[in-house]
Amino acid sequence: MIDRLRRLLASRRVPLVVALLAVVLFAPTLGAGYVMDDHIHRISFRPESRALGGPWGDWDIFRFQDADRGHLRRSMDLGTIPWWTAPDFRLAFLRPLASLHHALDYRLWPDAPAVMHAENIALFAILALLAAAIYRRALGATTCAGLAALMFAIDDAHAFGVTWIANRNALWAAVFGFAALWAHDRWRRDGWAPGAALGPAAYALGMLSAEAAAATLAYLFAHAVWLDRGGLLARARVLSPYAAIAIVWAIAYRALGYGAAAGGLYVDPVHEPAAYIAAACERLPVFLLAQLTPVPSSLWIFVPEQHLAAALAVVVALVGLVAAALWAGVPRDRMSGFFATGAVLSLLPACATWPNDRLLLFSGLGAFGLIASVIAASREALGPGARRVARGAAAAMVAFHLVLAPLLLIPRSLSDARVLGGLVRRAAASLPPEAEMADHTLVVVNAPDTVAAGLGVTTRFIQGERTPAAIRQIAVTSRGTLRILRTDERTLDVTLSDGFFHNAMSNIHRTARSPMRAGERVELSGMTATVLSLTPDGSRPQRVEFRFERPLDDPGLVWVTWIDTRFERFEVPPVGGERVLSAIDLQKAFAGK
Repeated sequence: MIDRLRRLLASRRVPLVVALLAVVLFAPTLGAGYVMDDHIHRISFRPESRALGGPWGDWDIFRFQDADRGHLRRSMDLGTIPWWTAPDFRLAFLRPLASLHHALDYRLWPDAPAVMHAENIALFAILALLAAAIYRRALGATTCAGLAALMFAIDDAHAFGVTWIANRNALWAAVFGFAALWAHDRWRRDGWAPGAALGPAAYALGMLSAEAAAATLAYLFAHAVWLDRGGLLARARVLSPYAAIAIVWAIAYRALGYGAAAGGLYVDPVHEPAAYIAAACERLPVFLLAQLTPVPSSLWIFVPEQHLAAALAVVVALVGLVAAALWAGVPRDRMSGFFATGAVLSLLPACATWPNDRLLLFSGLGAFGLIASVIAASREALGPGARRVARGAAAAMVAFHLVLAPLLLIPRSLSDARVLGGLVRRAAASLPPEAEMADHTLVVVNAPDTVAAGLGVTTRFIQGERTPAAIRQIAVTSRGTLRILRTDERTLDVTLSDGFFHNAMSNIHRTARSPMRAGERVELSGMTATVLSLTPDGSRPQRVEFRFERPLDDPGLVWVTWIDTRFERFEVPPVGGERVLSAIDLQKAFAGK
């Protein structure tokens, strides 16, 4: 039985088999529907949306907010971004190939998400096939190569990355990145001349799909260090075409106004190096733990700020424990060095944003090559103690990545889509009928994040319903209390015990790195927000006055707040009266129960 399994894993048909297996495993996600950014992309292809600014064309749908201050002002006036958005906030990505692929979908079959999911699944199948081809080049036609390919294809960490339609850019980036690595290796180790041109060409296409393709450089560097047999200058020359492409891309990226600034979702390594280094020190261990074990990295954003240090210590300890156990059984050869170096360095670009397992496509290539080597390696040369540790590590990896992973893949694929998609559906369904009136303003006193109300309105608009003139979101409160005092017929005095934008859900558009000042005013159509006082550390507003042009009881103001799992009407207190709202339970809000 074992011998037959070994032969099957070493078969030449393994790349095709794992690709087909990936299709079968992800088939249930065909009904997952639209999630988060998918709604934004759907509406961006309507002429009235393009008139507001943002994308320059079908090739540019990931330009959410660039340096155009007029566009920022219009977005704030509409309420698609909150009143506390930093004036230099930017969130725009150069992803023309992925954008054009989405444009094809939304132009031809905008109401057929199953077709779009099928395209994502097909892309991942191609990626699994390419990974298998790389493993066979690196490890030969061996059981080890087959194991690595199988683990990559059935890894539950890929669940959301494949299921989320808008994440297709990362799939394209990985497909082209893996193709570049395969061509480069064949050129350098087999003398295949076309690889000298095909490798850089594939890498360039990857960078035009998503900036995530920069992780390809990690493996090219690892290849030069561990596998290339030329001299130091020769190895540098080999990498120079890739470096030139990266430099040209970076210059164009900046010149065209792309990048991220002043928000909490992304940290720019070039313009905020200190913040990026701090983020990388925190996030790299989280990513490594998620790559090596079944613990999802996305849980990290729900760790309370006061417990971050303790949680990070636990994560580092666990990663160290797993790494030490793996080290006992890792073959001491150049290929292991290549896989380990590539896996770790490929995570550095991912550290610029919130931890999420969808960012583990590139690191999985090296990690599973290394893990498969541990599982398949002979342990005869090891001492008794090291042999026991190596066997234990191999058994744990088999349990994690060959037993649990395929069992978790489908539930994780569907649950992620259900949770994030369900939040928007419940938000849309619970908005009152008056929110559809074009001359009304929807005032959201409290919400689980900064996008639920906006995407809820977007969903209604796509369904053919009318939308309010504007949205005014007061706060996002996931801890402490929200105190609302009405000081006159047009004014609210709002105090958050833990301060505004105090968590990941509320600091997407502004963080403590872009502080507000006491007395600072933000004037929007129909409402002015004035910061009255700051948190004790002076980093964030704690008390803010909101003055409306209309009386607060005017029927043109539609008041709602989030209660448990949905929006409910909010009763504005009388003049001199106040209301105190408890923090939103994010687990209940997102899970819907």
